[in-house]
Amino acid sequence: MTEATAAAAGNYLVDVAERLNLGCDPATIRAVFARACGGRLATRMPDGRRASGLTIAGTPFEVSVAGGRGRYTPAIRYLTEAGTDEAVFTTRIDVQLAAIRDLVDWLPNGGRKAADVLCSFVTMLYPDPAHVSRRQRSATWTGIVHHSAAPSQLNRLKVYGTPPMVPKTLERLYSVLPGFRELVSVPANDEHFRYGIAAIEVDEGGGISHKFYLSSRSQDTAVPMKLVRYFGEPAWEVLSELVRCGVDPAGLHNHDFFVCCSRDSSGTESLTLSVTAGRDDDLAPLVYELASRHHGSTCAVDALSHVAKSQGANWRYTAFGLGFSAADGIDKLNVYGTPTWDADNPGR
Repeated sequence: MTEATAAAAGNYLVDVAERLNLGCDPATIRAVFARACGGRLATRMPDGRRASGLTIAGTPFEVSVAGGRGRYTPAIRYLTEAGTDEAVFTTRIDVQLAAIRDLVDWLPNGGRKAADVLCSFVTMLYPDPAHVSRRQRSATWTGIVHHSAAPSQLNRLKVYGTPPMVPKTLERLYSVLPGFRELVSVPANDEHFRYGIAAIEVDEGGGISHKFYLSSRSQDTAVPMKLVRYFGEPAWEVLSELVRCGVDPAGLHNHDFFVCCSRDSSGTESLTLSVTAGRDDDLAPLVYELASRHHGSTCAVDALSHVAKSQGANWRYTAFGLGFSAADGIDKLNVYGTPTWDADNPGR
């Protein structure tokens, strides 16, 4: 039922866009998603393992909305992965590179330059895919943004990969791509945080952003303090906002943290500190409170869950992230989640 699930997910994205009055072309949304996921959303690989590390269930599909300073952004965003039914890592890479080359054509200023940037990034992460263990699930993830300003095109296209998978990849990134240099000051062998993901994003104007993602290794009581030590005022302000929203200060360490350090094409740096849900965590109360404070309403986050329920899908908020910039303080709230369909009822 993987093709039917992919079709249901495409319908889900269209319905969320309509509920948010984005004015985006439904055919474009469906076509982009079908190409990005390869027309299939498998939960398991042929050998029975999870198809993707993107979600707990293994389905390579996570949706999000964003906003800040009292309003939500008129956009629908998602992550997905092509080639999840391929057991051989090299084949996955080939399938995903082909998808990237096609997806850039939906960018207003896409074409060869964007394809070269994103595909070269993937090649730099995995210079010899044949030597990557077959046990590795994910090669790259693709991030898509549909925005009301470009109804029949993409607003942003992002490619994620995992530097720790191949030795000396971080050193290669620093050497070849200046956008990653000195973006993060955390040691690679830090006791409390691990380098997880690197990403390159191309926006509608052709601008390129570089991003590093780090995750907490444990729920050690020292983690919140170390966040502030490494990331300073941005981390302090985000943790303080969580406390203002009802999180027990003494229990901050009981959350799993994910940090995104970003540098855009102008050289401006920003930080987003996210809380990710464990298998038994319910983030909904915090999500609603934060959306009221930073989006001005729960309209966007409600759209995610209400559309899922209207299609007979289950819904779960999987993470939220608060962004901080030197100019505006906390100026962004991203909310993530996953709709899931029963195998015998993959939507309308």
